[in-house]
Amino acid sequence: MIRIVYLLVKPMFRQECLRHYQMSEGIPGLFKYEVRLVAENPADTHVPYLDVGPVHAIGECWFQSPEDYQRYIESAVRKAWFEHGKTFIGQLKPFVTETLV
Repeated sequence: MIRIVYLLVKPMFRQECLRHYQMSEGIPGLFKYEVRLVAENPADTHVPYLDVGPVHAIGECWFQSPEDYQRYIESAVRKAWFEHGKTFIGQLKPFVTETLV
């Protein structure tokens, strides 16, 4: 399973996030898409705090295989979806994650 996590910056409108989620349906190769708005930043961390600047939402794309990820990358539907994202997402920082357990 390939999972990409995106830290998203810019106060986004809830309605645009919902529309973006709805647009993710049927993108070739994309197994699952989630987006979560940041509700708060707790101050009671048990290790030193890492200041990464403002993060307003976290998105995550899931792919079942490298071949599915490649189909996603090549898809015209995905390209249109990214164009929509440019209209309301100010900045993002993606991370490809690796399952540990």
